Amino acid sequence: MSQSVVESVNTEMIELVPGLQFEHDEILRAYQQVVDRVPVTDPENPDHRLRRLGLTHRAGAEDPWHDAGNGQFNQATGEKNFEESDFSFFNEELKDTYFYEIYKSLPFRIGRMRLVALHPSEIYHMHTDASRVAHMAIITNEDCRLLLRTGQTYHVPTDGRIHILNTKLHHSAYNAGGTSRIHLTMTKVE
Repeated sequence: MSQSVVESVNTEMIELVPGLQFEHDEILRAYQQVVDRVPVTDPENPDHRLRRLGLTHRAGAEDPWHDAGNGQFNQATGEKNFEESDFSFFNEELKDTYFYEIYKSLPFRIGRMRLVALHPSEIYHMHTDASRVAHMAIITNEDCRLLLRTGQTYHVPTDGRIHILNTKLHHSAYNAGGTSRIHLTMTKVE
């Protein structure tokens, strides 16, 4: 396990956690285990089950699989919906997966840990987050990019490393490729 020290790639946009790298084949296997276990909670929209799928949740969550799927802020009012530190429980049904090993190995505290899909031709609106968000690519293509308002872009490769993005800056993400992008995201408690 590494120390909390972070090596810089582009200090304005991204940092890598040094000395901490996970096996990509194991990450893919864990992702398939999750896909196989997630229940269909909305029969009208079965694809919903894999959108912003939470690995962590809050105490007493009605739906632990999707509790971490919502944004921290109400888009209409700007009010905070929750604190990242509220997401302090790892999904019991996934503690036998590699994702739990990743969770236990992190050299920093996180709140929401999610599997986030970005399908071909999708783009997020420009926004800021209250905390930095660590990303680990599970499935991606070269045309999936994180974008800063400055125009800088960054592609998170499937290298098993943790890429901490400065999401406190105005940013977006887009998938201009022909295949879906799946990231494991971990919002830091700061």
